[in-house]
Amino acid sequence: MAVWRDSSMWQAVVAELRVYRRDGLAGLLTEDTLRFTAARALVEAGADPARLSVEWPHPVLRGSRVDLAVGGRPPAALVEFKFPREPNEKNAAWTMVLGEVLKDFYRLAICPGSVDRLFVYLESIRLRRYMTGATQRYGLDLNADQIVLHPTEVVSLPATAARIIGADLAAHHVTAQRVMQADIDDDLRLSVYMVDPLSPTPASATTPPTTASAVPGRPRDVGHDVEQEREPEPSQEDMDTSTVASLTPVAVGTREGARREILAAIRELLDRSVGETFTPEQVVAEMRRRGTGYAESTIRTMVTAHMCSNAPDNAGTTYDDLERIGRGIYRIRP
Repeated sequence: MAVWRDSSMWQAVVAELRVYRRDGLAGLLTEDTLRFTAARALVEAGADPARLSVEWPHPVLRGSRVDLAVGGRPPAALVEFKFPREPNEKNAAWTMVLGEVLKDFYRLAICPGSVDRLFVYLESIRLRRYMTGATQRYGLDLNADQIVLHPTEVVSLPATAARIIGADLAAHHVTAQRVMQADIDDDLRLSVYMVDPLSPTPASATTPPTTASAVPGRPRDVGHDVEQEREPEPSQEDMDTSTVASLTPVAVGTREGARREILAAIRELLDRSVGETFTPEQVVAEMRRRGTGYAESTIRTMVTAHMCSNAPDNAGTTYDDLERIGRGIYRIRP
């Protein structure tokens, strides 16, 4: 049996995370910690470390990555990990977390071929209560042994969650089975799901769309979903005064949605790096990994101009989320 199908392997992950929490390291526990702990458990269970790969190119969503691939080329298993930071007044909205969690089920389901698709989800009790209540309001149930995401139910999700998933992905009927669940302690719980492949696969999952998305409230300039052909990015890493002046401003109606996704991506990026600064290139890469529908030029303009508190006066700053502290170096404003 493939080692990732053995519940004892995941129990080893639970045991290691439990030690971290017991030893006072809860504040350093990130999604990358979860991925490394799982990789180590896989190796200890018999997986070949040389056949483990991180950030595996997604076979369908261009520019997107899968957290972990097991088994070489082609991989025998693809694994997505999710450990959301609890939303509060300083980070992503709850509805954004809802969209990010659900999207991983879709991202795995559309992977073609005879590969196992695993979604590994670590959540706090507070987040679990929110997710249970939120999904049940829309006819879904994440706290169940079988997950069913039906298009007629997903379409009614809040606009932020629907936009993150994207109309093309949400059009699929996705199912998954919970194969393991265990409490780390009184606050954290680990769940592992085996996501079923799509059968049959709709053409929209593999063919780039040519018309705007029908998701209500989605900005018109991001109507194409994650497979959209992206605009070329600016060649200069640092957006100085002359570069910012030459950028095409992002439409006002688009800014708020892009801002929310960018802030979530930055915070996840900083969580993994345990750092405080980032570059526009890192934000673009993280947005791609998350399967964004926004063009690279839009992301860069938002980071270096509209969201930067100390951008040049002609940059059209509309938010004060970020601060430029050096050549091509930014941070979230204290």
